[in-house]
Amino acid sequence: MDLILDKTYIVNKVFKKTTAKIFKDLVVGDKINFSVTLCAAGQNRGKTYATYIKITNLQTEETNLLSFNELGRYLHYFEFGELYYHGN
Repeated sequence: MDLILDKTYIVNKVFKKTTAKIFKDLVVGDKINFSVTLCAAGQNRGKTYATYIKITNLQTEETNLLSFNELGRYLHYFEFGELYYHGN
């Protein structure tokens, strides 16, 4: 069984536009989901492989994979708010 961290956020503000595929069409009010499978990262010749985060724009259903380092380049272009679900 895979252990997956999964969280959905809403876009509160767009500070700067980007041409990054998954973020280029984001507007205030869009919901975006980030999920990552918790598992050991592989390695080769002493170098560890990057862990990738699955990012889904819930309005367009567009999905992309970015590493933690790649994702970090774009997050400061936006302000995200947490979505809280009651129940389940």
